[in-house]
Amino acid sequence: MAVDVLMPVLADEGEDGVVTAWMVEEGSHVNAGQLIATVQVEKVAADVEAPGSGVVRGLVGLNEPVTQGAAICAVFHEKEASTLPAPKSDRLLASPSAKRVARELGIDLAMVEGSGTGGRITDADVRAAAEIASGRSQELAGLRAVIARNMRESARTTAPVTLTTTVDVTDSLPDRVTARIVHAVASALVDHPVLNGTREGDRFTEGGTPDVALAIQTDDGLVAPVVRGPASRSLEDLADEVVELAERARTKQLSAEDFQGGTFTVTNLGAHGVEAFTPIINLPQVAILGVGVVRTVPGFDEQGSIVPRREMVLSLTFDHAFVDGAPAAAFLAHLRSLLEDS
Repeated sequence: MAVDVLMPVLADEGEDGVVTAWMVEEGSHVNAGQLIATVQVEKVAADVEAPGSGVVRGLVGLNEPVTQGAAICAVFHEKEASTLPAPKSDRLLASPSAKRVARELGIDLAMVEGSGTGGRITDADVRAAAEIASGRSQELAGLRAVIARNMRESARTTAPVTLTTTVDVTDSLPDRVTARIVHAVASALVDHPVLNGTREGDRFTEGGTPDVALAIQTDDGLVAPVVRGPASRSLEDLADEVVELAERARTKQLSAEDFQGGTFTVTNLGAHGVEAFTPIINLPQVAILGVGVVRTVPGFDEQGSIVPRREMVLSLTFDHAFVDGAPAAAFLAHLRSLLEDS
């Protein structure tokens, strides 16, 4: 009897997952515990292993939406598999290196025209198909597709307004910049709870103790794991966690729990030389802070002499349907004072 291999349940109900890579081929033999696929649900990636030994059949297409908990393929006993129709020959008419390159580049071999003997697909054919696909039209897939869907949903369902302010950090932020900002944001949110929480439809729920999501860029896209209770933690502790989260994000070691419970988001583009920008709200939150580059500008001391000053622009985007301009401006002013005095 066949055993279904299921899409793992990694996110909220209703979210589909996709297979981002197959490590096996249709009709191939697998052993129990063998890695057969990698999948993505929302912003969480996971490996899928064979539940038993046998022949794997019915592989779903790469990046094809699959309901969490539904089958992505099945493992048949050898005798049972022998009675099933043979796999399509065009899936087998490819060199081993072509199959490996196709897996690496996410190319469906069924869409590649082979130039080898008898129409056999070579690795050069796969690479050429990948170049054509990237130049002509690049379909969003995996984490990138999840990010695109969330961004469009945010733009569609929010009334975003962005306020900016310039912070004088000449005498502050010497090190552990991100940790200091996260700490200051959480501290300011305690006194400005109207920006600290989440929305559901037309209802806003205050989040209590601020838990700040931190946007981190990875090779696969942008993720935002949550820093828990930063207002009451030391800068040393926060700095260590920021480094740890960034490393786990880059190595795809974040779990679903790392993304849950955020009440506000911080995104920092200062490392890229960006001065100010309009960040997109991370649903279901109602506000997000963008942090720009620290730059040296001419200023004046108490005697009126020109002296170098260090400044940084903060960009606060909030949902005007839930937050008015004056409370948002008050939060930003409070945050500025905290950072200038840190």
